Amino acid sequence: MSETKLKNTIVRSFEIQDYRLKDTDLSGFWADLVSKEELTVEVNYRPEQASSFSPEAVKALCLEICQKCDSFQGEVPENIRCEVTFKNFEDTVYAAEHEPFIPKPETLEEIKVMYRFYVAYYL
Repeated sequence: MSETKLKNTIVRSFEIQDYRLKDTDLSGFWADLVSKEELTVEVNYRPEQASSFSPEAVKALCLEICQKCDSFQGEVPENIRCEVTFKNFEDTVYAAEHEPFIPKPETLEEIKVMYRFYVAYYL
């Protein structure tokens, strides 16, 4: 296969440890290769030492999740995009390298997100 062909398909994913965030446990992790051009990874983050995230922790984690998405974007070919959907916040979507998502302050037992990798255009 030519390199151009590889850039038009999703050929690998990140490992589960790549999705981990400091002071959180993963209470759910599902990856779904929707097609050769789209991969979704659903992750549920729970606090490591408490029963819920404080409003300040929710805000900090949402910023960290946006940074994680940016980091993933830097590791994939130029025509593959990464975005993350915040399930707890009316499916708000953050696209890599845009303004970070800052949620309304609230306490949450779990933060549910879906990372999406997709071919944005063909080479």
